[in-house]
Amino acid sequence: MLSTVNHLHRTVGIPSAAFPVLGSLATGTIALAYPEILYWGFENVDILLESRPFVQGLSADLLLQLVGVKIVATSLCRASGLVGGYYAPSLFIGAATGMAYGKFINIAVAQSSPTLQLSFLEVASPQAYGLVGMAATLAGVCQVPLTAVLLLFELTQDYRIVLPLLGAVGLSSWVTSGQKRRRDGKGTTKLNEGNRRPTQEPEMSSSETSGLSSDYALTEKAPYENNPCEIESSLCIDDSSIETEVFEKNVLVSEAMRTRYVTVLMSTLLTEAVSLMLAEKQSCAMVVDDNNILIGLLTLADIDDFSKIIKSENRITKELLVTELCSLDGKRCQVPWIAKPSMDLLSVQIIMDRHGVNQVPVVSEHIEDHKRQPVGLLDRECISVTFRALATRESLR
Repeated sequence: MLSTVNHLHRTVGIPSAAFPVLGSLATGTIALAYPEILYWGFENVDILLESRPFVQGLSADLLLQLVGVKIVATSLCRASGLVGGYYAPSLFIGAATGMAYGKFINIAVAQSSPTLQLSFLEVASPQAYGLVGMAATLAGVCQVPLTAVLLLFELTQDYRIVLPLLGAVGLSSWVTSGQKRRRDGKGTTKLNEGNRRPTQEPEMSSSETSGLSSDYALTEKAPYENNPCEIESSLCIDDSSIETEVFEKNVLVSEAMRTRYVTVLMSTLLTEAVSLMLAEKQSCAMVVDDNNILIGLLTLADIDDFSKIIKSENRITKELLVTELCSLDGKRCQVPWIAKPSMDLLSVQIIMDRHGVNQVPVVSEHIEDHKRQPVGLLDRECISVTFRALATRESLR
């Protein structure tokens, strides 16, 4: 749904401010036929669970319709930029799904042959299935299995529900976490294709591109517990539209790069290199020659791995030099990509996303013979801070 909204914004040219209006209109239109999808402060969940007296319950067919409609309405609201989260919708969807399943099971058992109706295979009420469905959906969507189990057990105070609750919550959390790991394994989040611009990729030799430093590994996104905005966006400021607007502007690398960075020589002791990184609060250092020409990138992860290898060989680690680490297997200290101050920041970020790197050295572009003298360091934190600062500056005008 989000990709559809971005496609409309890119091709049709609909302004970002119009999407919340269109999303509200679409949700309201759906609510004319299915008013239960609107948020009534959990009263609609009580209706689904048939916990209110003198209130007629919903049929299994209608419950399944509400599940599909609620998913569509929630997706529309989130994609259009309306304030909301996944917590309350997950409870609604789980309750409706569980109630529908419970009613189907009860109907199937009631219509089965009497010889198959064994006394020790009693079917629970649909409300029990609804409660278990709420916990399972909450655990899967928000990745909070322990919270879901404790929440439902506190609400029911019935120990008999614990075993099916643990089974449903565990299975739901296991399935969704596996899907998330597979998505994260494919790389970091891709930028919208409409915001892409022709990238300026520097020419690199095959030896430089053959090995990536271990600090250039793909960055895994933390689950929802590390990002409460994904669970309930009303707790946070939704600056996606502002950030997209800033993305479209021509922000240069020179505006975002770090001008304080660490440089070391091949003859520098590794202990001294680590001390310099600690002093500058950096996780990497650029390796240069006597003429200040960039020849490599040294990371803390590389040093840590190298020290473990040296200790296994019973060698003294305090006397190790940078050149010993960089010449170990020919793949360490390599610079997979470099940027220049005049490059478009969006293009550099696309390169970083495409190749799964977290930082790139920035070299001067006014040196003869294409010599690469470092002038800065660009990482993902720099990019994030720059876009937030520019967005804040725009909002103050």
